[in-house]
Amino acid sequence: MDTYDAENLFDEIEFGARADKAEAHERVGRSIPVGEHGRVMFLKAAAEHWVMRDEIAHARELLAEVADGPDEGVLSVRAIELAIALREDDTAEAETLLGQLLADFRKDLVTTATCHFVGECLERADQPKKAHRWFTLPLSNVDPDEDLDTLEEMCVEGRARVRRRLGLPHDRYDAVADELAAMREG
Repeated sequence: MDTYDAENLFDEIEFGARADKAEAHERVGRSIPVGEHGRVMFLKAAAEHWVMRDEIAHARELLAEVADGPDEGVLSVRAIELAIALREDDTAEAETLLGQLLADFRKDLVTTATCHFVGECLERADQPKKAHRWFTLPLSNVDPDEDLDTLEEMCVEGRARVRRRLGLPHDRYDAVADELAAMREG
């Protein structure tokens, strides 16, 4: 399966109105030979959907299967593993994964989508200081007064939410979050 076909099929499953996303991603992923483009992307997405359905053991199996594969898709394997660790209150594993993710970020191996996902996981786990860090990381070289892409906007909004919880003073990024909220309301 070429890259174009794989990504179109992925989007069709991921953004379609269907209840079997975990099964569909896994079925396609398993049909792609090891080492070929798309396998890791589909199996990571399947694992993420299995986590959402509380099928943690199955999600872990899939993540272990692709951990050494090429980095495909927008979320890192470690980010999905972090979601599992936080869900299971495995503090030691979560801290280890956060350290690995930060090291990966410093090597420019982490996408903005992964930063946003990690920030949201930490926010849900009632760790607003850590969530603030992850929402802020991909914005460090972004001028909030310039055009932001969708993921950057999502990070700005998540950052503003946790900053309010932390009682931090309003800044330029928070002003952009306010503008985004006003545009959605208006």
